[in-house]
Amino acid sequence: MKRNWQQPLVRGALILTAAAFLGGCQDLYARMVGDKQLNRSGLVQTFNEDFSAPPSFWDAVNNPDGRWKTNFYFGIQDVSDPRGWESRTLQPNGEQEYYGEPKGATNPFEWSKGTLTIVARPSPVADDPHTNHLPYLSGLITTEKSFNQRYGLFEARLALPMTHAVWPAFWLLPQPRMVKGWAQAIGQQEIDIFESIGEPDKLYFTHFSDDGGRKVADDVGREYYTNTDLTQFHTYSVLVSPATITWYFDDRKVRQRPNRDFHMPAYMLLNLAVGGKWPGYVNATTQFPAKMRIAWVRAYKLK
Repeated sequence: MKRNWQQPLVRGALILTAAAFLGGCQDLYARMVGDKQLNRSGLVQTFNEDFSAPPSFWDAVNNPDGRWKTNFYFGIQDVSDPRGWESRTLQPNGEQEYYGEPKGATNPFEWSKGTLTIVARPSPVADDPHTNHLPYLSGLITTEKSFNQRYGLFEARLALPMTHAVWPAFWLLPQPRMVKGWAQAIGQQEIDIFESIGEPDKLYFTHFSDDGGRKVADDVGREYYTNTDLTQFHTYSVLVSPATITWYFDDRKVRQRPNRDFHMPAYMLLNLAVGGKWPGYVNATTQFPAKMRIAWVRAYKLK
């Protein structure tokens, strides 16, 4: 093999350039997260959905370029399969909802110019075995098929339902890898940009790490009282850097933790769960329909 004598010099230059770039990124992140107020001046928008037009829902056959997928990556994806329901709820949580499709009797979405609404209600198709007789119908949207990004700012402007056993959330998961045609998780990491379980003015911000294949929550200081009405629109954001994860509520920094192991491209999820071991199960105080309104969803990277 012919040896290129210039290769060590080129490689060294690339290493120095990369180091300088990463150092600059870390300096910019440090300046940004050092402020109590979110500063977007050092960011470039990479994703924007303002729902000014009807949402483009992903469909493997009819709309493979669609932006929003309405079920989880795991399990059988075909809704007509007897086990297709397994990718449309989270069984380990004991949840009671079936995440419907944007068509037909299981449609949980309402759109008006500038707003997408996810509606949770008693299921009109609970007798259908394809829904596993789950008693409530609700919705999930993800960018699994359309957008993912390593590091940066992820945010959405939302108005939440506030009733017992209804569980809205906005979160990040590592982009799964495809193995023999099946999506596989690359780790147990997760960032909950926010969760709410029907407690007035209270939110939860959580970072889950992977500990030998176990999902472990960082529980220190993850509860936050907003002292405001969460049924009105507010902005929920998280800034992920190589060193830290920083949460913002209405552009105000409310939590920061070390980034232990969230260093992979991630995609966004927004959902409205019903019932489960943590929020409790539907009872006579639960009010339906419960609606989560989404004004916009955005993401940014560093300049």
